[in-house]
Amino acid sequence: MSRIGMFGGSFNPVHKGHTGLVERLTDAFSLDLVYVIPTFHTPLKDNAYMVEPEHRYNMCKIAFGNNSKVSVSDIEIKRRGRSYTADTLRELHDRHPQDELFLIVGADSFMQLPQWHAVEEIFSLATVITAIRGDIDYDDLLTRKKLYKDKYNANTDVLDQSIKLVSSTEIRDDIAAGNDVTHLVHKEVLDYIFDNKLYGYEF
Repeated sequence: MSRIGMFGGSFNPVHKGHTGLVERLTDAFSLDLVYVIPTFHTPLKDNAYMVEPEHRYNMCKIAFGNNSKVSVSDIEIKRRGRSYTADTLRELHDRHPQDELFLIVGADSFMQLPQWHAVEEIFSLATVITAIRGDIDYDDLLTRKKLYKDKYNANTDVLDQSIKLVSSTEIRDDIAAGNDVTHLVHKEVLDYIFDNKLYGYEF
């Protein structure tokens, strides 16, 4: 039996916070493979400033290209429409019926899981894992973990290692303003952004 992770998101753009979270949780939970899955349309986010799915997919391929345990997948992009995690987990379960599934989420998303579409099915299909970050208290995450167990009989876990908070919105604004974001975004991803004039970059 393998331990298969899923990490979905808009990745608008993908940044070092994303890659760091995947690396930490892959190691901490001994995951054999992680599917990184850019969304086509994100239900709980404003999609007005979202670049084309193909660009976000390509940037993920670049950012995770050196991680042999990551497979960047376009299954939600091909599906089109709203990208519901429950639907994608169902597909991965069909693809890996004998394996154990883990859903990687950021700490903010972990706090908001009851708002997600078909959250009961999500909990039935996968163990949801996250790591603490500076603006969300560890005790609050543990309280949520207990609530999810009591209410949904959910298996969740929180890694007691802080992940640097990175804001995609601030990155987009900084890129448009011509500010240096090399400490937040991989150089190869920035080269792709500049080459394709994404996020208002016109310099």
